[in-house]
Order: sequence, then C-alpha cells, then structure tokens
Amino acid sequence: MKNIIFIAPPAAGKGTASELLVERFGYEHISTGDMLREAIASGSELGNEVKSIMEQGQLVSDEIVIALLKEKIEEIKGKSFILDGFPRTLPQAEELNTIFQEEGIDNYVAIFLDVSEELAMQRSLGRITCSKCGTIFHRYFESKKPKVEGVCDNCGAELISRSDDNEESFKKRFETYISNSKAILDYYKDKNRLEIINANREAQESIVDIEKVIND
Repeated sequence: MKNIIFIAPPAAGKGTASELLVERFGYEHISTGDMLREAIASGSELGNEVKSIMEQGQLVSDEIVIALLKEKIEEIKGKSFILDGFPRTLPQAEELNTIFQEEGIDNYVAIFLDVSEELAMQRSLGRITCSKCGTIFHRYFESKKPKVEGVCDNCGAELISRSDDNEESFKKRFETYISNSKAILDYYKDKNRLEIINANREAQESIVDIEKVIND
C-alpha cells in the first residue's frame, strides 16, 4: 500500500477517510496536531519548547514540526502512514521530500479531496460535537443526526457547535486553504504523485476510489 499525503480543504472528509483507512488497512495516522500534543506529553526538551511556544500563543516553527515529523517517521519505519495536516506550504513539501529521500521512502501518493465550497460549508455549519466524549453529529444529514436534538447518543452530554462555525469565517478558511494549496498541488503534479478524488459524495463512496489509488 502507498503512503498517503492528504491535501484537503475544510470539511472535505479527510478525518472520516483517515479513520476508515486506519481501520481497514492498519495505517499509522500522523496528525501534526496529535504530534505536537504527544511531544508536550513526553516532557522531552523539544516537547517543553513546543509547550512554551504554544502557551505564548505563537505558531510552532516549520523547523520544529519537521524535526518531530522526522522522529515519528523513523519511529514507525516500515509501516504505511497517512500524513494529515502536513505539508501546508511549498517549503514544507520540499522539506518533506528531503525526509523521504533520507528515509528511502518512494512509495507514496498525494491525494487531494476535491469538494465544492457549498457542500463543504453545509457539512461544516451543520456539525455538532459532544461536549464530553467528542462524538460528532450533524444537524442536516439524516444518517448523522442525534436521536434527541442537542443530546449525545453515547453519553447524554450537550452537543455544541464550534465558535468559528459561521458562514463568513468558513468562507475565509476555505478560500485561504484553496489559495495556499495551489503551489503544493502543482508540486506533486509535477512529480506525478498527485491523485484527485471527488469528495462531493458520502465517505464510503470516496474511499472506494482512494483504495484503488493506494493499491495500484
């Protein structure tokens, strides 16, 4: 199976796709957010540096993220992985390529989940999350609605919306991502590593096409 670099705008279904791939094929899911949290929890020198930076409300530098990513890839050597949240810029993509060369990783594909802004907005603005266990439900999609409005099916806690889940902020996030990702998409296209998946469908349908790509 190919290693995966997921490139996806907000609400394209990357999280759901990652979960299904982990469950079906045993992929290691490498999320930059999780990676930073793990570093902090480890109490290492680098982890303490990350903690200090984040407590000050600053962005963790590319240099630190790349160092953590390199450690993680070395740690799971030999296992297929999904990269989630990296790279986000062209320099990051170039640094990642250097890591792959150093680690002898050539079996990979960059997958862009192509979703319309309209559908992505509907997914995002309808999303409600359990304030206790984190289970995600949806106001508008019948298959994902809670049995009792505003109440988690699993633990009975209150369901809440993200504070930034409104039309204006979503449009800004979506448009910014599309603009910033163009250089990355061109980079992987030039390397013949880019596959575009139609994400304007249920996750199970998109997964069928993703499976064809990773098993090709």
